[in-house]
Amino acid sequence: MRIFQIILFATLIFGINAKAETVKLSSLVEEASENNPVIKASKAKWEASTMRPSQEGSLPNPIIGGRINNVSFSDITLGEDPRSDIQAFVSQEIPFPGKLSSKEEIAQQESDAQRWLSDAISRKVIADLKEAYFDWFFVNKSIEITNRNKELLQKFTKIAEVKYEVGMGIQQDVLKAQVEVSGFIERLELLAKRKEIVETRIKKILNRPLDSPLGEPEETTKSELAITLAEITDATSEYAPLIKSSSEIVDSREESLKLAKKEYLPDFILGATYFNRDGGNGDLDDIWQVSLGLRVPLYYWRKERFGVREAALEVSEAQESYESTKNNLLFEVKDNYITATTAEKLVQLYQTGIIPQSTLSLESAISGYQVGNIDFLTLLNNLVTLFNFELEYYGQLTEYQKALARIEEIAGVELIPNDLVDSVDAIKNNENMGEQE
Repeated sequence: MRIFQIILFATLIFGINAKAETVKLSSLVEEASENNPVIKASKAKWEASTMRPSQEGSLPNPIIGGRINNVSFSDITLGEDPRSDIQAFVSQEIPFPGKLSSKEEIAQQESDAQRWLSDAISRKVIADLKEAYFDWFFVNKSIEITNRNKELLQKFTKIAEVKYEVGMGIQQDVLKAQVEVSGFIERLELLAKRKEIVETRIKKILNRPLDSPLGEPEETTKSELAITLAEITDATSEYAPLIKSSSEIVDSREESLKLAKKEYLPDFILGATYFNRDGGNGDLDDIWQVSLGLRVPLYYWRKERFGVREAALEVSEAQESYESTKNNLLFEVKDNYITATTAEKLVQLYQTGIIPQSTLSLESAISGYQVGNIDFLTLLNNLVTLFNFELEYYGQLTEYQKALARIEEIAGVELIPNDLVDSVDAIKNNENMGEQE
């Protein structure tokens, strides 16, 4: 009996399966940062926006031209008639002082907003990757646990068959065990399908061919959440990329309102013209003139006045959008924090209470079944119960890690190390459980 129990729990707790190459989260994060098309597109858009401030802060291009004055349709009178001349001119529009600096400032603020938006997009993609990675770990762990329990159940089935053949068992036990084995096989088929879906999602984020190999995830351990909700809330208000982006938009809209008010002021147009006129007597060969004009907002009641109103409404819209974004993000970060802390408590409960107790219960059921004190269905129930608790443990661990990934995305803080340090998981912490007899 002692040997049987040792083999049994070694199979249940320490079952070893051949695995493909282990893939670290850090390598996938680096690959996604370099290859994901959404991240690359957002960075390109931000880099393009950095080219705008210089353009907006520059003077309008000057107008350069020439003209000929001729006093006849039939002949060219240039050089023959003093009323004929050839001219070269240049005209430069100069906006009222302050307009160009406002345009440049608006473009800079919009570029800064795009930079923060690009950061938010990158963080979302990385959070999606981490979430998919933890789902990938969970489905792999589920397959591993299901296979171990299926193999163990198959051993129980053989024992039940032997007992039935020698008249010490009943056929119902054999049939029930076979049904449960079939259930495990069905579960494995569904898990294999889910694994394929999760791996496809990861490859999509990495921009890899969908038929390329991926490997296996490394062992995931619980990251530390050594920060309070108040601290995370403060960090979100201060560092959240989406909030910073919205803040820059508010600043740009306020500067746009200032610019709209400056449109009531006229712009200047400077001009210079050179004439060459020669009537053949050597007089009036060279003439020049300069000019100053004003671009007057003559129709301000139909144009500039409405421009100021439009800009004021855009300021209001940007401010409301900022408040909405901030409130939504604070809600989401609190929601994920509560999810993480709840999952953390459940992980601790499964790790220190439920799983050890269920394991002892199964050990007791095995001992009782061997000496005929309990029936096969009780033994089977204990096995399935422990199996479900194992899955629930890893499910809560996965939910905890995924919640941290979302907090990272929203608050702009780092909570999950990219290199997940391997450690003994909750099941393996009970390695001496089979020796407590």
